[in-house]
Amino acid sequence: MKAILQYSAQPLPGANLLQQGAGLLNIDGAVTLAQALRTDLASAIASGSISAGQSMLASSARCPAAKSTLVGGSFDWSRIVYAGGNSVVSGSALFTKYQPIWDPRLAWANGVVFKRTPTYWSAGACPASTYVKSFSEARVPNQQLLTWGVVRADALVGASSLVGQTGIFMPTATLVEPGLPAAADPTLAQGIVLSEGAGAQRGPGVERGPGAQRRPGVERRAGAERGPGAERRVGAQRSPFAASPEPRAGNPQ
Repeated sequence: MKAILQYSAQPLPGANLLQQGAGLLNIDGAVTLAQALRTDLASAIASGSISAGQSMLASSARCPAAKSTLVGGSFDWSRIVYAGGNSVVSGSALFTKYQPIWDPRLAWANGVVFKRTPTYWSAGACPASTYVKSFSEARVPNQQLLTWGVVRADALVGASSLVGQTGIFMPTATLVEPGLPAAADPTLAQGIVLSEGAGAQRGPGVERGPGAQRRPGVERRAGAERGPGAERRVGAQRSPFAASPEPRAGNPQ
């Protein structure tokens, strides 16, 4: 539900990601998107009868256009969702294909995934497997999180800089105006799998959406992203919201 509200939100001009998140609540858009989805998703996820990449759409339903018309005016949805604590993702594949991150038993944050398992009271004063007795959590290695077709917008967001208006200080409208997912970087060709809790790894064959652009000043070297003045070990990853040094003499942003 939270992802639906974020994806269908109306970005407000003049406010950044820190101030407004995905944007203004858009009930019309959220309801329209929710009505296109299967109504048995909760039971299918719990029973394991739905796999990553399978359709989440209701029978004969299509993913709605990411636009709403209210009081005679039209606006585009934000089309962004926050995931994993420090990632920004987009694309209709978030809702047309089942993404493992929608499993309520999984918790993904800071490159680590935990799975929560309930233990129920046995039969007696109450029906068996009805009331939860306790929960247990275990770290999950090699967990697939996102499928192909989802857009990672982390590189477009960049490291956080108040002066440069990047990261959490990027105006939400600036992020979505180029036309996500087409302008985001990159589109996943084979999804993301968390490998032994070491960090989210992109599958082979990562593709960039047509017409993709990289925000000026953001460089990529040997597959890693580096903010101004920052150093990175091989294979390390930076949160899109990690702070970068404030500008000083001789160190322009």
